[in-house]
Amino acid sequence: MRFKNPTRLAVACALALAALPGFAQVPAFPGAVGFGASATGGRGGAIVHVTNLNDAGAGSFRDAVNVPNRIVVFDVGGYIVLKSPVSVQGNITIAGQTAPGDGVGIMGGEVSLSNKSNIIVRGLRVRQGNLDPLTGKSAIGASKTTNFILDHCSIEYGQWDSFDAVKAVDFTVQNTIIANPIGQQFGAHVEGGPSTFYRNLWVNGHNRQPLSKDNTQFINNVVYDYQAGYTVGNTGGYFSHDLVNNYFVAGPGTSTTSNYYYQVNNKQTIYAAGNFADTNRDGTLNGSAQNKVGSSIPSATPWAPGTPAIPALAAADAYFNVTASAGVWPRDPVDQVAVSDTLSVGTRGSLTKNQASTGLPNLGYGILNGGTPLPDLNGDGIPDYWAQAYGIGTNDPAAAGAPFGTSGYTNIEAYANSLILPDLWTAQDIGGAAPAGAGTYDPLTQTWVLTGAGSFDQAQFASRPWTPDGMVTARIDALGAGQAGVMVRGATGAQAAFVALVLDASGTLKLLSRPTDGAATATVQGTGFAAGTWLRLRQGGDTFTASTSADGVVWTPFDAAHATLAANARAGVGVASGDAGVRTAATLSHVAAGAGFYQDVTASVKITRSGFTLNRTNGMWNGTVTFTNASAAPLSGTLLFRLDALTGGVTLANQAGSDGAAPFLVLPVSALAPGASATVATSFLNPARAAIGYVPKLYTGTL
Repeated sequence: MRFKNPTRLAVACALALAALPGFAQVPAFPGAVGFGASATGGRGGAIVHVTNLNDAGAGSFRDAVNVPNRIVVFDVGGYIVLKSPVSVQGNITIAGQTAPGDGVGIMGGEVSLSNKSNIIVRGLRVRQGNLDPLTGKSAIGASKTTNFILDHCSIEYGQWDSFDAVKAVDFTVQNTIIANPIGQQFGAHVEGGPSTFYRNLWVNGHNRQPLSKDNTQFINNVVYDYQAGYTVGNTGGYFSHDLVNNYFVAGPGTSTTSNYYYQVNNKQTIYAAGNFADTNRDGTLNGSAQNKVGSSIPSATPWAPGTPAIPALAAADAYFNVTASAGVWPRDPVDQVAVSDTLSVGTRGSLTKNQASTGLPNLGYGILNGGTPLPDLNGDGIPDYWAQAYGIGTNDPAAAGAPFGTSGYTNIEAYANSLILPDLWTAQDIGGAAPAGAGTYDPLTQTWVLTGAGSFDQAQFASRPWTPDGMVTARIDALGAGQAGVMVRGATGAQAAFVALVLDASGTLKLLSRPTDGAATATVQGTGFAAGTWLRLRQGGDTFTASTSADGVVWTPFDAAHATLAANARAGVGVASGDAGVRTAATLSHVAAGAGFYQDVTASVKITRSGFTLNRTNGMWNGTVTFTNASAAPLSGTLLFRLDALTGGVTLANQAGSDGAAPFLVLPVSALAPGASATVATSFLNPARAAIGYVPKLYTGTL
């Protein structure tokens, strides 16, 4: 085990953290919700490295978690095969997401948090399976555990239950895949509570999804191929349950499709809202609302005061979000099987007694490739590229335990948290470039830091699903010896069609494009740009218009490129060094990718103009434009008035921004009901003091 002088480091961290205002109030990590969100784990304790995949001994996972007050990071990826259960001590953070390569997994035994307190576990795969002779154990055991949170974990092949939390108190399980239990084929057993289950994916379980004999928040979960879904077990105890915007989807193993709620008696008080069930198994998500829960006592309001504050998507949106984001990333074949079954919407999936029946190699556990850690000069667990981007020293091992600004987190926590990307986003090297890069997002500063090698066609690419005719934007904040920018790409493999707008360290801006898969790459370039430049690509059909901005408000067209992209295209930001053997890094902010940020609704309004006469003394044009909603539907959101066809360079006195030569103003209302009107006054200077053409239009959205 590599301790990096843990005694000195722990003392230094504790002293530094004690000075942080409001330190105790920060959640376990940004985005933590529910009853386990206040866990601090190993914050302020020793940073301990797992350096091998051995079952026990120096450098092993078992050794790392055998002492409390630690943050556990991983210098190695792959499977750790247990010969007996591992007991995790209290006041510990397990940062599985720090493992290189495909990440880290535990197979063949139980990871026990039982009888401990204050634990954070993220980015960890735990797959018990029938390699474990202890059939009465679960993949993760948390009996009598208090104040803990599991996030972005993958829990599979549990023998007794996948997750056991009998008499556990104040905990959260979120963004986690709980799938394909064997043995009893049960998902989770909960007694005690209170508990929170949020945005989890439950797949191919017979029962207990979960068994909830406690006061529970169950929000935005997706339960697929159930014999029995949310279960109370006809308990004699009196409990309250908040069931909000969950989706139950029957699969091939669902014998009674109405059992999405199971054994719920009249001792239970339930607030149920926005829940759906799809029971027809026709391959299309088209369920109906299901908010009557057994013979329970219905409640008009949540029992838990914190329930309304937990961000809840509509059930259908949760289905797509959870299937796209839950579990450990990058997704390995075991999780891919669970997600693929769910996305079949009733046509695939089965209950199993043996993980080998999945057909995956390694007795059904699949393969996790180890990878190589990124350079880390001081060995503190924070790679040099990330430390340098945030001004963290790379020589002093104690830097990892120092405060990350005034955030309330330590530097090592901030780095580990940045490895869990926002929902729907992934980061990978295009075409499997070597050496491997990495992509991170810090939710506290809302910045992306990426490191990558090779050409931009081999870039480290942080991306999300693309919306046709959408836009992707970013500001280049800092750039090393390479290039960084925005990209829309038909696939993440080599030779895929793409369009990218990138800036290099010399100030050269390039519009790169490959119109079809396998075609040659075209380049259009310009000079005179620098860090701080905003970049944007906007699609219209097969045309991608590239623009730049100094402030993110006034945009100047650069050029256009053409590409035909696959339906599953992705968009985001990338960085590449230009050298196949060397990495570079870049920092980007204000990254957004999605639907077009504004839509033309001119056809829905009647436009009345008045004024706009020329004052020949000062060259000013003054006038007003009135918009009346002539449609039967309200126009909501930010309403943008744009004057098209103006002479280039003409600006409005009160404009909010521009797109090329077309300036925008924001209407003084947030919505227009049918028949309602809004008037905006403006003026602009025409130095030529001559007649001028303009076309008023109305848009909704944002610049």
